[in-house]
Amino acid sequence: MDHHNDIVDLISSLLDSGKYKEALSIPYEEKFEQSFKDNCWDLISIITSKIQDDTIIIKPSLHGACEELLKIIVEKATPEEALLEFIEQLEVAKNDSQFSIILIPLQLLLKKLHLKRGRSLEWCLNSITTYLETIPIPNYKLEGVERLLIDCDNNMRRIVKVYSMIPPFYKPFIEELNKEDNIVKTKEIICSFLISLLGKPMIYIDLDPDSNAQSEARQLCATIIEDICVLEKNVIKFLTYVEVCSRERETSKLRKDSEEDISPYDHREKINMTSLSGLFYTIFSDHFQIMDTAIPQVYSNEYIVHTTLLTVNYLLNYTEYGPLTKALSLCKSLLNRFPTNASYVFLSLPVHIDLVKGLVKVAIYSDYEGIRKTAVNLIGIHINKFEYKGRCMLIKCLLEIANHSGMIGYAITLYKNSINESFKNPVLDECFTGAQLMDMIKKICYLPHGAESDLVELADQIITALNFLRYLVLKDTTNQTGIRENLTYIETEYLEKLRTGLNMSKAHYEVKLKDIEESKSKSDEHINVSINIGGNVLDKIPMENKKEIIHSALNAFHLIEGLSARLSECINLTKIKC
Repeated sequence: MDHHNDIVDLISSLLDSGKYKEALSIPYEEKFEQSFKDNCWDLISIITSKIQDDTIIIKPSLHGACEELLKIIVEKATPEEALLEFIEQLEVAKNDSQFSIILIPLQLLLKKLHLKRGRSLEWCLNSITTYLETIPIPNYKLEGVERLLIDCDNNMRRIVKVYSMIPPFYKPFIEELNKEDNIVKTKEIICSFLISLLGKPMIYIDLDPDSNAQSEARQLCATIIEDICVLEKNVIKFLTYVEVCSRERETSKLRKDSEEDISPYDHREKINMTSLSGLFYTIFSDHFQIMDTAIPQVYSNEYIVHTTLLTVNYLLNYTEYGPLTKALSLCKSLLNRFPTNASYVFLSLPVHIDLVKGLVKVAIYSDYEGIRKTAVNLIGIHINKFEYKGRCMLIKCLLEIANHSGMIGYAITLYKNSINESFKNPVLDECFTGAQLMDMIKKICYLPHGAESDLVELADQIITALNFLRYLVLKDTTNQTGIRENLTYIETEYLEKLRTGLNMSKAHYEVKLKDIEESKSKSDEHINVSINIGGNVLDKIPMENKKEIIHSALNAFHLIEGLSARLSECINLTKIKC
């Protein structure tokens, strides 16, 4: 027998036939010893391929034999050669059991390569990251207690299972670092890897303590952030990388990572906006305990808030529950840090306008009701953090970008509340007076197509606008705001067009209602009565539902008509008093 060629087949055959003791004795037999050492490369892949996800349960002896053989390979093989094959097998692992069984010998090899470990360790950690990113992300449209069902999802359980294998792998190397000097590069290699673990897939997992306080994923995340803080005594230093990565995203000029001499922190496959967002969520969301020694108190609060908000804005671009809930939790904590009555000067930083845009998009389009409500609440908190001039600037921005009746109505309410608050001061703030008020009224009293605007679609903002205008006319009896100079504009450019639009809309919907009533008395059940709302033609819904929609629209028209009449009455009385 040519032992050199057949040693791999021999061990494979012995494992397949259940002769595990014989397989384990082969490496120590003199006639096979050299052949075993020379063929370690092929043996690693053959032995690993024997492991399936259920092997440890169905064939525990086979699993144990494979585990032991891999350890023997570590003892007898040339470390550098074996390392490369183990790394390759880690990247192409077909299941989590193969991934798991490779980690132990890989760790042993790295310990043997103590003096040459730097690059080798980096390659190993890169392979772990590569495998993690192949696990599909669970994404179900579930909220509240229903989200607990996600813990039963196979992919979710896989993520937690694989993550649980990682700390035992890297922790010995952290412990070694604490005993050595001149290990900056190795420290950065491990730390950058740990930060990358907070990116994909962890960024997609719900880590909120209110809903997942005891979840294993939270505990694993807590372990990772604790180890990051042990390695880097100042985790706030990574805000610098947030700024760099944010600029690179905007210019689409990403750093090339091929240079061997750059810091591990400059490798964008690990330190990027996703992983940094995960990092600063854990640091500033108040969802995790962070050791005080990792957060120096020398940084200005404004710098921390404004730079970390870049990660919030980044996460708001996601549609999945995990990143969005992290964005909102982090946003809330950062706004709590932000000073009250902040100067409008801060709005020269694009991050605030971007925050409004991101929150508006989530508030209108998110699939999750709870997230939409939280986003709306944060819009109000954010705007009210500023002095009146800043509030007005953000409210104008909100009115311009919202393109949603309910959101525009909310913006008008925020403006009304700010004016009401300012009225309590000895002098009304100038941003609520004169030309500035006129500019805001033009934005509030806006019908995009004049009398032909879709009043059903615009109902929320119209009702809120009429209530606001009536409030201001009644409240400002001394004309501090200059509202009286705006009354003619309100009547001619808004109320008159609104009345015309109401008359046309009521007549239109009453005809539709009549058509539905008449269709009931006819034998043809397929008579089609279509309704157009917001450019959407509703023609494939039951007649009873169409009837409900029409009645709802007519009720809205009657409410608008009543509010419009009361506003006109207040305006007329004000004119008489003048």
